[in-house]
Amino acid sequence: MDRTLYSPSVAAASAHMRAAGIQFRVSRPSGTDLSFGLLLLFLLLLYANIAVLMPSLEVMRPMLVIALAAIATLWLEKAVAGQEFVLVWPESHLLITFLAAAALSVPAALWTRQAAEYTMDFAKIVTIYFLIINTVDSEKRLRIFMWCMVLGGLIPALATIRNYLTGLTGSDGRTAWIGFFANPNELAISLAILIPIAVSLGLSRGFFTKISNWGIVAVYVAAIFVTYSRGGFVGLIFVLGLTALRLQKSRSVPVIAFLMLAAAAIYLNSHWTRGEGFANLQADVSVQQRIATIRAGIDMFLDHPVFGVGIGCFIVGWPLYAPKELYTRVALVNHNTVIQVLSETGLVGFIPFMLLIGAALLHMRRTARMLKAADSRLSAPAKALEIAFWGFLACAMSGGFATTWFPYILLGLHCALQQIALKAEAATPSLAGGEQR
Repeated sequence: MDRTLYSPSVAAASAHMRAAGIQFRVSRPSGTDLSFGLLLLFLLLLYANIAVLMPSLEVMRPMLVIALAAIATLWLEKAVAGQEFVLVWPESHLLITFLAAAALSVPAALWTRQAAEYTMDFAKIVTIYFLIINTVDSEKRLRIFMWCMVLGGLIPALATIRNYLTGLTGSDGRTAWIGFFANPNELAISLAILIPIAVSLGLSRGFFTKISNWGIVAVYVAAIFVTYSRGGFVGLIFVLGLTALRLQKSRSVPVIAFLMLAAAAIYLNSHWTRGEGFANLQADVSVQQRIATIRAGIDMFLDHPVFGVGIGCFIVGWPLYAPKELYTRVALVNHNTVIQVLSETGLVGFIPFMLLIGAALLHMRRTARMLKAADSRLSAPAKALEIAFWGFLACAMSGGFATTWFPYILLGLHCALQQIALKAEAATPSLAGGEQR
C-alpha cells in the first residue's frame, strides 16, 4: 500500500475539495499493475512515434494494439474487483459530449471521410484519457506517469536538436522531427508543457535529481529554440514565468527560470533565422494568413452554425472561404483552437469544449490552492499541471490543437490527482469525522 496516498495533509485538502463542490465517483485502486504498465508503454511509443520511426511495424499497429490491450486488461481488473469505471464530473462528461459533437459533425461535413477519420483519432485520445483516470490511482503512479512523460519528451527533443546540428531543417530554417512532431508548432507546445512537470518532480528530490531535471529542461528549451515557432516561444515564456512565480519551494527555481527567460530573449534578438519574426507583424505574411484563417473560420461557422463544416475539415473549406484579397489559396489549417472548434463542430461542439476548458481551469486552481494550504506533497504536481495547461492555452491562441494528444493527457492527470486526494479522505474516516464535528 502506498502510504503517501493516505497522508493527513492530502486528506484535509480533499475535504476542502468536497466542500468546494468538486465531486468524484471514487473507486479502489486496481488489483494489478498490468493495465498501468501498458499505459506507460503506450505513452513511450507515442513520444517515440514508433510506427513512423520504424515503418515495418506499421502493419502491426503497435500503438493501437497496446491501447486495446490496456483497455481489455483494465476492464478485466475492474470486473474481477467488482469496480465501476471512474467518471469525473464534469470534465469526463463534457469530454464525452465533445466527442459526440465531433461524431455528429460527420454526416454534414464538407468531406465525410476526413471528418470520420478525425473523429476516430479523437476517440483514441478520449480512450487514453479514461485509461489515465482509471489507472493512475495513487501518488506513486502519478509520479511514475509524470516521469515517463518527462523522459519520453527527450526523444523528440534530442532528435530535433540532432536534425538542427546536421542541417536537416526545412526550407524556412525551422527544425522538427517526424510524425506529429514534424509540425514545429506542435513539437514546441508538447515540450513547453513538460517544463513545469520536470521542475516539480525535482523539488522534493536530491541535488543530483534537481540538476538532472534542469538539464532536461535545458534540452527542451534548446529544441523549442530551433523550431522557430513563435507560438512555441510564447508558450515557453509563459510556462517559465509561471514556473518561477508558482514553484518557489526551492530558491533556485525562480533564478534558473528567469535565466532561461533571459536566454530566450537574447536568442530571439540575435539568433532568429526564420524569415518571419516578432517585428512588424502588421506586414507579416504569416500573421496575415493566420488572421485570414480566423475570418474564414468565423464565416464557416456562420454558414454552418449547428454542426460546423466537420471536424478536421477546415482545411477542406479554406479555399472556399479564403478572403478574396488574399494572395494565395494554398491549403491552410486554422491557427486558433477556439475558432477551430467553432468552425469545425459548430455550437454543438463549441459549448462543451469551452465548458471543459473552464471547468478544468477552475478545478486546477482550486485543487492547487487547497493542496498548498494542506502542505501536501501533491501540491507541486498540482501546480505543475495547472501551469502546463495554461501553457497549452497560450499556444492554442496561435495554433489549432483541439484534437492533439497532450492537453487531454494533462486533463487526465489532473482528474487523477483530484481522485487521489479524495480517496485519501475516504481512507481516513477519523479525519473525516473530525471535519464533520
